[in-house]
Amino acid sequence: MTTGYVVGTDSVTGGMAEVGLTDATTVAWDMSAGVDFTVTLAGNRTLGNPTNTTVGKKGRIRVVQDATGSRTLALSSNLKTATGSTITLSTAAAAVDFLDYDCVSSSFIRIALSKDWK
Repeated sequence: MTTGYVVGTDSVTGGMAEVGLTDATTVAWDMSAGVDFTVTLAGNRTLGNPTNTTVGKKGRIRVVQDATGSRTLALSSNLKTATGSTITLSTAAAAVDFLDYDCVSSSFIRIALSKDWK
């Protein structure tokens, strides 16, 4: 902290806004771009390993099914779940799931799925 420096609530709130990820065959995400992210899937996709990882960083990715639904999301090698490396998303059109992440190391990002939010 720098003496005499004040962080305004607008700076903090702006830093917490979801960062949109671009839907692509492999969804790329830059961990330095924000804390929380969102992507709408328009096909079966893979969530890529993040760039600019920060050990100890935690956040979430809101994953939305498009109007078709039944989209899948595979995880890249550095993304780990309690049961291995696969997740099963909600399949309804416009379904919303959340992936909570915890960056343990640059090659171990813990992922937990929370499904079917309304």
